[in-house]
Amino acid sequence: MALICLIVVSARASANESVKVQLRWTHQFQFAGYYMAKEKGFYQKAGLDVELIAGGPHALRPIEDLLSDKVDYAVTGSGVVIDRMEGKPVVALAAIMQTSPIVWITLKSSDIRGPMDMADRKLLIMPPPESAELLTMLAREGIRREQLNIVPTSYRIEDLIDGEADAYDGYISNEPYLLTQRGVEYNIINPRDYGVNFYSDVLITTERLARKDPAQVRSFRDATLRGWGYALNHMEETVKLIHRRYAPGKSLDHLRYEARTIRELVLPDLVELGHMNPGRWQYIADSYRDLEMTQADANLDGFLFRAEQGKVSYKLAMIVAATSLLLLTIMAMVIFKFRSLSTRLALANVELEELARTDQLTRLKNRHGFVEMVPVVLNQSRRHGASSTFVMFDIDYFKSVNDRYGHLAGDAALLAFAKILSANRREHDVVARLGGEEFGLLLTGAGEDAAVEVTRGILNEIRALKIVAPDAKGSFSITASAGIAEASGELEAFWGAADKALYRAKEGGRDSYSIAPGDTVHEPPVETNAS
Repeated sequence: MALICLIVVSARASANESVKVQLRWTHQFQFAGYYMAKEKGFYQKAGLDVELIAGGPHALRPIEDLLSDKVDYAVTGSGVVIDRMEGKPVVALAAIMQTSPIVWITLKSSDIRGPMDMADRKLLIMPPPESAELLTMLAREGIRREQLNIVPTSYRIEDLIDGEADAYDGYISNEPYLLTQRGVEYNIINPRDYGVNFYSDVLITTERLARKDPAQVRSFRDATLRGWGYALNHMEETVKLIHRRYAPGKSLDHLRYEARTIRELVLPDLVELGHMNPGRWQYIADSYRDLEMTQADANLDGFLFRAEQGKVSYKLAMIVAATSLLLLTIMAMVIFKFRSLSTRLALANVELEELARTDQLTRLKNRHGFVEMVPVVLNQSRRHGASSTFVMFDIDYFKSVNDRYGHLAGDAALLAFAKILSANRREHDVVARLGGEEFGLLLTGAGEDAAVEVTRGILNEIRALKIVAPDAKGSFSITASAGIAEASGELEAFWGAADKALYRAKEGGRDSYSIAPGDTVHEPPVETNAS
């Protein structure tokens, strides 16, 4: 019996199929799931003897090695969809990273803060289509290919540090750690922040193997995903194992940093490990076509692996189907109620957030909404080298309007004032009711002369206004004062400067404007008669 057991064990061991896997880069936490599937015996239980081959720049495009049977499986980028579109028989098994780690990295000391700053700059980038998400982001932001100074990457972060390049194509899980260790401050420009979100570290095989032995392909994929699940749930154990057996040249701290970052890209708590959406793959394929990286038809039939499930007993199938139908009916009713409630709650939350930023009388932004918007608008304006100007308005003698005509009349005056301000704002200007009878107008891309012209026009329109008081109490007119300041530096600084200028206009007789800094009060020319 002992001899028979030994023979059985030996037969099982010899039955393990040998497979080779080409990794995308050198050994690091990026491939933790493969290491743990091997070390924890998940591959062995699936009848597989797996060899993991370290990669590097040569392995970014492993398709030829895969198709020539040098390896059985490979890890690559989302650019593999181009190979499929162009007729190469490759099949995607799983997308390990739901979000690409590839980002633009610039130095904090440079003036490159976003895509619009990257035209005519020296950009180090990996060979296409490896970093197509970076080019897609620039294209979506309106930067033409001929505006880009693209140079093949040296894979040396020192080129960015030494000023040999203005932007570096790097991994958010790697280069930021290296820069921090050297005390170098940096900026990250992430395609995901601009609506470009590609898969990464895609596990692939050949169509031939997927058809010939779908059971092996399914077993290998499932064991790999099980390895990833273990790695992400036991990160410290995994980090120490990788350091000890695969990447002794990387420090434990570096591997821990990589582990934390990659977990956020894999999203194991939100998405099933390895999940792939056909519609998202179609979007990626269309993006490559838009960038003219391929002219092939974006037909992805057969690109995603679908293993045969085998025959099912019809009797069992009917029982399962009937039970499932009953359960689905119950679940559908529960889900319908839950989704209906969730939708209402989501809409309510959106409305509450908007209410928190909006003045309820005038429907303009309130002080909170204005403060939130100003930095965003000014940053965009500065990127284009444009100046901006802030104007504060205050209705003159507003208390007397309320005292004489009532608060409804005061509300009517505020609404009329808000309407004039809104009518004089341009597309990117920000207008708000800052409190009481005080309003603000941020003129983006406008210097002092343009702001003076707009302010004069607004004050003249207000002076010519006839407001009908409610309850037949007659009609009345109002005037306003304004303070003008250059919108540069911190918000508090130019807000304070405009407020002081407004105070000077009030002290100087009202129905006028003043420009900060300075003591001169300007009365706008009267263009219409007010009564």
